[in-house]
Amino acid sequence: MSAPLPEILGPRLEILRETLGPTTNAFRLIDGDLHGFPDLIVECFADRWLISTPSATPPPDSLRDACLELGATSIYWKQLQQDGKQAPDHFGGALTQEPFEAKENGMRFLVDFQAGYSQGIFLDQRENRDRLAKMTRDRSILNCFAYTCTFGLAAMLQGAAACTHLDLSKHYLAWGMKNYACNDLMARDEDFIFGDVAEWLRRFAKSRRTFDWIILDPPTFSRDRKGKVFRIEKDLPGLMNSAASCLNPGGGIFVSTNCRAMETRKFRTLIEEGLDSRWMMNPGSMPYEFTGFPYLKSMFCEQQK
Repeated sequence: MSAPLPEILGPRLEILRETLGPTTNAFRLIDGDLHGFPDLIVECFADRWLISTPSATPPPDSLRDACLELGATSIYWKQLQQDGKQAPDHFGGALTQEPFEAKENGMRFLVDFQAGYSQGIFLDQRENRDRLAKMTRDRSILNCFAYTCTFGLAAMLQGAAACTHLDLSKHYLAWGMKNYACNDLMARDEDFIFGDVAEWLRRFAKSRRTFDWIILDPPTFSRDRKGKVFRIEKDLPGLMNSAASCLNPGGGIFVSTNCRAMETRKFRTLIEEGLDSRWMMNPGSMPYEFTGFPYLKSMFCEQQK
């Protein structure tokens, strides 16, 4: 007979809270199977929790009750879908209809359970965000495919000299500006650029505007306003080459993808195709609580002087 769910989830919750400390309250509690719940994901954002499953059938009440017993004040559930556009459904506790703050390594950011796609941050990049922030003190950064700007925000909070955020969504750039406000940082309009990454990299290269570090976290597949398609398996080398043309000597590029179909070896090969031989490469990592399939591939590429 299996143990009650609170007795399974409780110890793991205590370990994560103790390990991460008071400056982080956003993490993945469950990443994979849990006593008969296949492919279950439970994520904590402060005291509001999100359950994700591949099934269109909501999780059982026993899981909801266990989360409430462990201190969740609001629980939402979403089905993992290809398009990811549908917002999560209320599953238990209080309604959460407005964005709220959560924390990661002291950085405050807004979470929105009414948003589709993602709720405001990719938790699987926590270790990479912190590592990059420590590497970019006193450096200038271009944060491409910025989403809600958390990579650049983390770096600014740890002493980056400047960060320009670039994204093809005004909505997410505005969200990023709100994240700046949560951390009492001034958000200058000129640091949040709306537009296509490939087009702006060409502009920067033509005007000889350069940066010390460039962040590339592109989607696996996308289509721009002109209908041009981006596929990471085909277009990553060209993207790397364009980014390298906008770097100061001795600069670096952080690149990542969550393309599950791409093997790590293929990811590195595509990166190398876009760069010359004068680069040192070190792989990034996923947070330790992500115990399921290692889908995230990431690389810190540093130009040798």
